[in-house]
Amino acid sequence: MMELWKDERIYWTGVFLYFSASALLLLTTPLNPAEAKLFFSGTETPTLWIARFLHRGIPGPVGVRLFPYLLGIINAYLYWRIVRNYFARRDDARFAFVIYLLLPGVIASGVLLNEATYALTTVLLFFLAYRGNNLLLQIVALLLLLPSPTATFSFYGMLALYGYRKEKSRLMWLALFFFLLSLGVGNYDFRGRPQGHFLELMGVYAALFSPLFFVYYFYSLYRVSLEGPRDIHWTVASGALVISIFLSVRQQVLIVDFSPYLLAGAMIPVAVYLRSLRVRIRRFQRTYRLAGGVVIFSMVLSALLLFLHRPLYEILGKPRHFFVAPLYQNRAEIDRLLQEGASCHPPVGKREEPVYRFYDLPPCTL
Repeated sequence: MMELWKDERIYWTGVFLYFSASALLLLTTPLNPAEAKLFFSGTETPTLWIARFLHRGIPGPVGVRLFPYLLGIINAYLYWRIVRNYFARRDDARFAFVIYLLLPGVIASGVLLNEATYALTTVLLFFLAYRGNNLLLQIVALLLLLPSPTATFSFYGMLALYGYRKEKSRLMWLALFFFLLSLGVGNYDFRGRPQGHFLELMGVYAALFSPLFFVYYFYSLYRVSLEGPRDIHWTVASGALVISIFLSVRQQVLIVDFSPYLLAGAMIPVAVYLRSLRVRIRRFQRTYRLAGGVVIFSMVLSALLLFLHRPLYEILGKPRHFFVAPLYQNRAEIDRLLQEGASCHPPVGKREEPVYRFYDLPPCTL
């Protein structure tokens, strides 16, 4: 399995094709209701500031998605820099990098307007600065993360806990300061009655990582808690997972809240898998290799489904129940209204309303 990553030219050609396919996905996928709702929300965040600014010069979905796409490329570079030092073998680093690129959450966050991509950039930047012992860059990364609408308190709190446990007083006090600051300036609501959103949260994480990989990710965090090494990546990822599960008992947890802090630790299950594989002699590795192959195959299928959803939608005859059918149906209706010279749209669902508004089609009034 590791042989696939040994040819430099093939490997980096594949990475180039990956981002080319992501760019094509950005250009051809219609704006979805979640993106439109976020674009018109009253919140002011770095992602939305830049998206709205770019939209003035680049109309349509491309303008609002360009910033997340560029951040996705930056995130890939930062992640590569991190895993290159995280693993002793370069082939292992390449393997971990490919796994990261195949994650559905990474693919979607690099194509659609969202708040998680920016947070992931700052988290990866901090990890890289921490490994390089660059205090100034650490402070910059923590500052840049502060206006993110994600669960920043989780990241700051876990850093403070890690600093305390490892007797790194500078990190502990710095993270504690930002933890208290995030609680003061953040819009967090920890109230609520037990409603049982746990299964919904697990479904969100399964979609974010792909089901089989998330199951192994969950297991890997537990296994590292028993055997180690409980490094800074494990502390942040496990803390985010535990806090999100705890909060899901009382309230709904949004996908962007904790996803950046879990995505930044995606190398952990890869490291656990490779260690488990290599402690066994060759003839006893077959089960582990087979299981790993099944997980990777399922991730490749998920990635292909995302990248090739439009051709599949066309080939299958545009079925109504296809997972992206509503996007293309909305866009077809908007195109029809624009071609007819309409200045408003007939009644639509509340969820679809922001999409029509994005194309300057307000609701018609009697």
